[in-house]
Amino acid sequence: MTSLKLTNTSQNDELKFFGLEPTADELLWHMPITSRVVGATGTLHGGCALAAVVGALEVVTGRQLAYASAQYVSRVELGSEVTIQLELNAVGNKITQAAGSIIGDGGVVLRALCGFGGRTLPEDRCWIQDRELGDPLLCSKRPQTSETGVSFTDSTDIRIAQQTPGDGVVQYWARLPGTLASTTMGLTALADLLPSGMRVSLNKAFRGSSLDNAIRLGQRLTSEWILIEIESFVVSQAIGHGVVRIFSEDGKFLGSATQSFAITKITGELDR
Repeated sequence: MTSLKLTNTSQNDELKFFGLEPTADELLWHMPITSRVVGATGTLHGGCALAAVVGALEVVTGRQLAYASAQYVSRVELGSEVTIQLELNAVGNKITQAAGSIIGDGGVVLRALCGFGGRTLPEDRCWIQDRELGDPLLCSKRPQTSETGVSFTDSTDIRIAQQTPGDGVVQYWARLPGTLASTTMGLTALADLLPSGMRVSLNKAFRGSSLDNAIRLGQRLTSEWILIEIESFVVSQAIGHGVVRIFSEDGKFLGSATQSFAITKITGELDR
């Protein structure tokens, strides 16, 4: 398990990859919406949006993310630029409670509540059993998800570890450059894959948008690949709910995320 104190090197790699730009005001950041951070629809990817908030807050607080919960309010298009506004709501000796908003030309895009830090006690443990995992390089690559082939998920190396149409559980391997996938921002961005798994579980192609996402992180391990296990719970009144569990390359549990997704249109049979 890594120390709660962050290293400038790892932070700089994360910030550079996602394109975060600090300003003279530590609570105000900018981020251009490039092809690296958009989803299949050409708008800011929800996971990348939340990753931007938590990444900036880790720099400001000097503490590691414990949890973050986001509400997605609106979309912002490729080629735009957004402002990230941060708030430090309660700064304790060991834990900081904070918030962040992403603001575009049309108003609020995302609001997030987050917690950072923790204590070193002899009682750390994990009840999620280690997984026996295969070799990600032996798994087939997931097909392109956007029409242009240019998006966050298309540029990410995602492999299909387990995928059976109609099954409620889907597993993907994922990696970003170096070991970026196992960093705070990498884990946060990649945890936003419930809609991809839900398409397989529903055995239908659809369009829609995320309503929320909440990520909770445990032990931190450096890992080139992470396994993303997506379990769809239910689709009711065109809103789907589910959970994502994240494991390191050697099967250690790293964290989980819950998400709700609004389905606006069924577009046909499963296309990927």
